[in-house]
Amino acid sequence: MKLPLPLILLLILLQACSQTPAPTITPPQTPQHYFAKPAAHAIPEVAAFYQLSEKQQQQFLQFYQQSELQQMPGYERLELFLSKQLSNFHYEGKNYSASQTMQLMSGNCMSLAVLTTALAKLVNIEVGYRATYGEPMLNFSGDVFISSDHVRTYLFAPQEDTMQQLRVQRAAVAIDYFPERLDRLGAMFDHRRFAAMMYNNLAADALLADDQNKAFWLTQAALQQDPTYSASINLLGILYRRAGDLRSAQQWYEFGLKHSMNPAAIASNYLLVAQELNDSAAIHRLEALLLQSNDDNPYNWFYLAYQAEQQQQQDRAIRYYQKLLEQAPYLHKANLALARLYLQQNNNTAASKVLREALRYSYEQGQVAMYKAKLQAVNEHQSVQVLPE
Repeated sequence: MKLPLPLILLLILLQACSQTPAPTITPPQTPQHYFAKPAAHAIPEVAAFYQLSEKQQQQFLQFYQQSELQQMPGYERLELFLSKQLSNFHYEGKNYSASQTMQLMSGNCMSLAVLTTALAKLVNIEVGYRATYGEPMLNFSGDVFISSDHVRTYLFAPQEDTMQQLRVQRAAVAIDYFPERLDRLGAMFDHRRFAAMMYNNLAADALLADDQNKAFWLTQAALQQDPTYSASINLLGILYRRAGDLRSAQQWYEFGLKHSMNPAAIASNYLLVAQELNDSAAIHRLEALLLQSNDDNPYNWFYLAYQAEQQQQQDRAIRYYQKLLEQAPYLHKANLALARLYLQQNNNTAASKVLREALRYSYEQGQVAMYKAKLQAVNEHQSVQVLPE
């Protein structure tokens, strides 16, 4: 898919990522002998993500240093370069280095962010990152549930004085594939978290290729960058569970719960381990935590609701869909699923309320017509089959 006008200039009400040093954190010391070390070149250095060839560097710098552009702020010149050079960029779900991204003119959102960062480093432009959550691409591979998240990169205007650092408002350029879609914005994060995300993406690729050894060591590299990155903690738990070491998986999940601001995904994976260990205390604690948690990625609840449905836990599935819709009320798949569950419980009143609420967030003609038809069917007390899977 071609990149549709990816770059927009905006004034955002946030500062660059905090540079406050993180406190020392000691992760669990669990066995590593299950996972053979791959060749050294299989685990790239962080610097390798951002390497550009001499030719690529010169291509950018010749554009950036044009005399007719010198009245334009540097971060806007970088945006203009990307806008011109990447107008035919093709989105594909692959993780590329900056050099590969520029050469192939393709990649995923992380690839675009890596290239943007590499160019910004050449001209000392400050970069920040922010998680964004749109309706995810969901997939299952064996016993692994895959959800693709999205990253938005920001190029910041320079800090000109000390007083500006105290103000909230700061100009920036957002670099994004899909800047105008209806996304929920997550937290800002720094370069170390971004590097951890790159390693974790590569680890997930290795896991899907059934190379658990490489996945493990890439995950270790991710946690060296950010020891509290919950996605990598989750992946380690999965790898230890597959290796048959449930106690090590449990240690990592406990560590993740202690340090994660959004523990829903960790708790859901830990719950599977607790069930295999027949740890009733942990099971009850995790089930309560999941019902109380508020994850800034609403789509984690989509998987949890789906999982609860598969286990015939309707009440729990309803609660998870409710939590998702509290944050993303426009997600029609969740609205339909929740209405269907209410109808299965013969709760037509609740189903009707869900569908009426969904109509408030429906703008496409086809969606509006669909919701109206289903709402009419519910109000006329027709069969649950009017709301198919």
